[in-house]
Amino acid sequence: MNVPGIRTSLPSQINSLAKTPQQDTLKEVGKTFDSMLQSLNQTQQTSDDLMTKLAAGEDVDIHQVMIAADQTDISFKIAMGIRDKLVDAYKEISRMSV
Repeated sequence: MNVPGIRTSLPSQINSLAKTPQQDTLKEVGKTFDSMLQSLNQTQQTSDDLMTKLAAGEDVDIHQVMIAADQTDISFKIAMGIRDKLVDAYKEISRMSV
């Protein structure tokens, strides 16, 4: 009877466990969160550009400036809410006993 040693079977088991669908899901969540942050950055830049143009006296519709500022504010609040939930989840997981 041939019994494989621990050293030969363990690395293959670790590699098979390391490649789980959960990692793919986490990567997708990370990409989604990254795209959300990039969108927030773009919204902030647009709002800043409009405010700079308004302050410089250029012909900019004040309503568009206010809408852009409100969109940026709402997007930022959403991002902070998501961040807070992620931090809470991390703290909850770190408190779990294994």
